[in-house]
Amino acid sequence: MRIGIVYSTEKPLIEKLAVSLKKGIETQGEEVILYPDSSERFSGIAACRLLFVGTYAPSMFKVRTPSKLKDALSKAGGISGKRSIAFTSDSGTRARKALLALMADMERQGCIIIDQLEMKTEKEMYQYGANVKLK
Repeated sequence: MRIGIVYSTEKPLIEKLAVSLKKGIETQGEEVILYPDSSERFSGIAACRLLFVGTYAPSMFKVRTPSKLKDALSKAGGISGKRSIAFTSDSGTRARKALLALMADMERQGCIIIDQLEMKTEKEMYQYGANVKLK
């Protein structure tokens, strides 16, 4: 099974979490492709059976999906109907708002949200990737 991870490059921790998630999932023998929001092309994303999308809250008061990530989701053709999981490194109310904003943007692109995650460390994300049921 091919799995895609789209993530915001504006916050280094999100990129580290995406890489840790990739490594964890690969221990299960799955193929994982990283798609940073700075990519011009998202080739192969339509063939992914599951999509992870990572975000952060750019401000405390008016939380929304970072503009680069929002643009990346709109450019990534073939994500409509994909089972998807949103994740963030934020916590508490800020994380909830960031995830709600991201999930709304993902749903506008046709993603089917099946879960959401708040992960603080790379180790947590690696363990999640190594143990998540993908099928």
